[in-house]
Amino acid sequence: MMPQVLSFIITAYHSLLIHKLRSLLSVLGVVCGVMAVMIMISTGEGAKKEVLGRIEQMGLTNIYVNDKLLSEELQKRAEKKRSYGLSLYDVEYLRSLSPMIVSVGAVQKVALTPVGTGINIIPSIFKCTANYGELLGLDVRRGRFINVQDSLNNRQVCVIGGLMSERLGSDGRVGKLIRMDDRLYTIIGVLRKVDKKPVKTAKVTNQNFNDTIFLPLNIPHNLTKFGTSIAQHSMLSSIVVEVANRENVEPAARLINRAMEYNHQGVLDYDVIVPLELLDQALAAQNIFNLVLTVIAAVSLLVGGIGIMNIMLATVTERKREIGIRRAVGATRKDIAFQFLAESSLLTMCGGTIGIAGGFISVFVIENLAGWPIEITVVSVVIPFVLACVTGVFFGYYPAVQAAKMDPIKTLRAE
Repeated sequence: MMPQVLSFIITAYHSLLIHKLRSLLSVLGVVCGVMAVMIMISTGEGAKKEVLGRIEQMGLTNIYVNDKLLSEELQKRAEKKRSYGLSLYDVEYLRSLSPMIVSVGAVQKVALTPVGTGINIIPSIFKCTANYGELLGLDVRRGRFINVQDSLNNRQVCVIGGLMSERLGSDGRVGKLIRMDDRLYTIIGVLRKVDKKPVKTAKVTNQNFNDTIFLPLNIPHNLTKFGTSIAQHSMLSSIVVEVANRENVEPAARLINRAMEYNHQGVLDYDVIVPLELLDQALAAQNIFNLVLTVIAAVSLLVGGIGIMNIMLATVTERKREIGIRRAVGATRKDIAFQFLAESSLLTMCGGTIGIAGGFISVFVIENLAGWPIEITVVSVVIPFVLACVTGVFFGYYPAVQAAKMDPIKTLRAE
């Protein structure tokens, strides 16, 4: 069986070489189709990897409660209900809510201006709880992160981003002082400089912490819901809740929603964000997106396949006498059909191979010039090649059957 198949392939190769230009033009449609499918799938996979990477970095066992900008009507309702936005009371309340909740941290954006740094940057400055760095997976390269004693004693210390430390030079080392407004803060830690692209090892790099300064968030010894002390420590920017495992994320999210609604008297001055839910939604949307891209790109292969069928039908008409001679020397209808099917398959296989090579080059050019995220996977290579081979068999079948059905007597008489 194998020697016969090899014989068909060799004969098909020599037949195609007789009309080199025609064969090349026939293959061109398949090449473009395969390249289109490969580029589409690789681009879709690259976008998928980037989006999912950013979501996963938020921590799939984390739940975020973020402060929300209120409309004028909602502000009046919040004042009436005495809802002061996110506060440390919410942090304590959520911490004691359920055994599913492992840790709760908070951060507050503050408006402070560094003075005398000599660098032309405006860093983001946050006050945070001691566990905030651990919740976000922040990596301290030198020194340490803020601890509980820093927060309780309201120490004037800070942790700075890796890029800011580089820009400050010798003044950006651990133990140096930074003036912000009218106060001096001692640098106790420097974060590791991170790339702007997603990093698999960190829980969160959605925000660029390279130019960030972290200060201790002062925690009063006694918190009351409607007391003066809580009003002074209201309006946190975000609360991060870490859940024990992924199975508990959804029930914990429902519990947090109910607790926050009760705690804020029904005033929705916050947003609850669940990265795990975002991940599921992104996966579903990306799968649909990839399917649409593949279908669109497959149209190019369809056009290439139609071109091959057209050429093969013309070839069958031109080679009537050859078919008659083959039948006269003992070739069966099955042999004739396999011969023409081998030619169409060989065309599309060559087109698929050239298309894959062209796809690699195109993807490389797009990634480096356009800056798009590209991810070449086994699927992005195998699918277009398999589609090309299937196209050759599908569109070569009809011409092959037509050739096999020809009357050998009439074909021998053809000029």
